[in-house]
Parts: sequence; structure tokens; C-alpha cells
Amino acid sequence: PNVLRSEILTPVRIRIPTAAYFLAAADTATLLFTGAIVDEILEHVTPQFIENEFLHEDVNKFSWLARSATPVGGLIQATHGQLKQSTRYREILAPLALGDELRAALITGGACWGFLCLHRYQSSPHFTPAEVAFIGRLTTHMAAGLRKALLLGGLIGAQVPDEPGLLLLAEDL
Repeated sequence: PNVLRSEILTPVRIRIPTAAYFLAAADTATLLFTGAIVDEILEHVTPQFIENEFLHEDVNKFSWLARSATPVGGLIQATHGQLKQSTRYREILAPLALGDELRAALITGGACWGFLCLHRYQSSPHFTPAEVAFIGRLTTHMAAGLRKALLLGGLIGAQVPDEPGLLLLAEDL
């Protein structure tokens, strides 16, 4: 799945210039991330993103996009041009000199298989409606690829018992 995620990002980033990216596979039942590739710029703030995503109110949450009729959203549109309305922008993106953010839920067959997030620097133009529409046209295809990679990986990977698990997080997530 990591190879596929890298391969998905290459043509997307050629067509849509970005400063940073995040692409994750997701559990279709819980919408929790099951694996991700993250740009270096975002790596050290991953705990802050996770805290924002699951513990704070904000716009364009991945779970909201996954349940929405429109699974793609730009931060500039969601905040009506006022990025500072977003806690994620104020506390995470602005200190990194990042501006607009484009998020997408990757859905096929009624199930969300992953999430994509692209970022631009504050000094760069916002994502255009054409770029948002382009990502919107790709989401089903990206989801189908993630689904197939996960299913095929499960066939050739080690057998994992079908039992409940437990995940413990430290204070820093």
C-alpha cells in the first residue's frame, strides 16, 4: 500500500503543485487511519493533526467529508476566505507558513478507503475550483486502488488473528 500511495501522489503533485501532503488508508468501519505517508514538513506535527482531527471542532474533518455528498473540500472555501477561523490553521498550519489546504475522502462502493490532504504555502495561491474538481474526479479511482492494494496485500501478507486489539497512546499521541 505505501508504494501505491507514493505512486498516487506523483501525478497529483505534478498537476497540482503543493508544499506538503498526507495520504492515508483508512478502516472503512471506523474511518481511523491504518497507514499513511506524510511529507517531512508535516511529520513532526502529526500528533497535533491527530488531536485536531479527533478531539477538536474544525472545518473539513475527514470523517465529515467521508459522510458528505461532497467528499472534497478546500480550507479557503470552508472558512469563507478567513483561514483564521480554523483551529487547525491557527495552531498547526500558520506556524509552518502553510496556507490553503485541500482535503478529500477517498470513497468507492459507498465505503471510505482513505484520505488525501494537500497543502500550499501562505505565499502560494489558494487551490482553484478547477484543482478541487480535478481531485474530486480522482477520489473514486484512488479509493479503488487503495482498496485493491489492501485486499491483495492481505492475501499475500502474514495471517493476522481476527480479534479485538488495543492501542495505547502517550500524552503526545
